[in-house]
Amino acid sequence: MINLEQEIATYNRLLPELLAQKGKYVLIKGAELAGIFDSYRDALAAGYQRFKLDSFLVKQVTSAEHVACFSRDLTSSDSCFLPSGRRRSGKH
Repeated sequence: MINLEQEIATYNRLLPELLAQKGKYVLIKGAELAGIFDSYRDALAAGYQRFKLDSFLVKQVTSAEHVACFSRDLTSSDSCFLPSGRRRSGKH
């Protein structure tokens, strides 16, 4: 599994400034903001061109994150995963 903790931390650190680009897509590699793009497709293409098959993050700049909830999980029957990758358990 690819671990994007550093890229997510970079996004969260830069978010206050990135909100001026709300709706656009950022390309992040490690602690580097590698670019801001109008479309997901353009950001993804630039990521593959620059970083090849190495891991990188493409994320839309938003002021509010959506929590992805799953009805079943191997470790818990009621789990939610936050955008940071952390798990929040319990009824929601």
